Amino acid sequence: MENKPLLDGLHVVDLASFIAGPAAASVLGDFGADAVKVEPPHVGDTYRAFSRMPLNPRVDGLNYPWQLDNRNKRSRIPS
Repeated sequence: MENKPLLDGLHVVDLASFIAGPAAASVLGDFGADAVKVEPPHVGDTYRAFSRMPLNPRVDGLNYPWQLDNRNKRSRIPS
């Protein structure tokens, strides 16, 4: 018997911004789904700028909350 990820073969398109939607797509990616993050043209996801606000963690210059919500995803910013 082959050990495949639970959601292998499922394709997810993440068009959301801010925490809940991207987090849900990340969890699906955690379980093996092919998740793709699509961001608005020319600006990207507005959540990228969130770390510049006070009291938001930055780790080694990275926007940690955005990185956490968008793990396990391929990304595409349309031109």
